[in-house]
Amino acid sequence: MLREIKDSGKHQEFSTGSKRDTREGKGRYDLVPSYPLHRLAVHYEGGAKKYNPWNWILGQPLSRYIDSAMRHLNNIKDGLTDEDHESAVVWNIFSYIETKRLIEEGQLPKELDDMVFSVEDARRLINEQAQK
Repeated sequence: MLREIKDSGKHQEFSTGSKRDTREGKGRYDLVPSYPLHRLAVHYEGGAKKYNPWNWILGQPLSRYIDSAMRHLNNIKDGLTDEDHESAVVWNIFSYIETKRLIEEGQLPKELDDMVFSVEDARRLINEQAQK
């Protein structure tokens, strides 16, 4: 199946005469360092062995990711080296971002967004818990 190639309308021409669509607004994947990305992939692998490769994507409360990320940050501050706390922080933040996106798209239940940023949020969560 052939698909149309998107075009931003802005092109870059190289000294060789070759032309290409600009990369503006598309992210700079070439700037993402490979070493921490590899460590993150190893962390995902460990979680896949411990739970299931796709366990996390089934949905967890957003506050659990933040709680875990902060705990691992504190372990880094305390100088603990018993596990890869740095990668665990990144894993939790990645999972938070993806889970939040899936909640916003309606793929995961809105109840998983249990973040409290205001008194109103706290009241909402207290009311939801009381109804269960």
